Amino acid sequence: MIDKIMMLRKKEKTDWWNEISSEEQKSIEKGIQDADNGKLTSHSNVKQIYEKWL
Repeated sequence: MIDKIMMLRKKEKTDWWNEISSEEQKSIEKGIQDADNGKLTSHSNVKQIYEKWL
């Protein structure tokens, strides 16, 4: 049991950024850049657009 807890703790310390693909990293970086440039859509607008499918 202690070994399992220690493995979970060790995994918790690893940086997830290094575990995702380069495509995922690029997508996240683009999203951050878009947000920094004010290219955002509010949650309420998105809900209105996709309401018929939800």
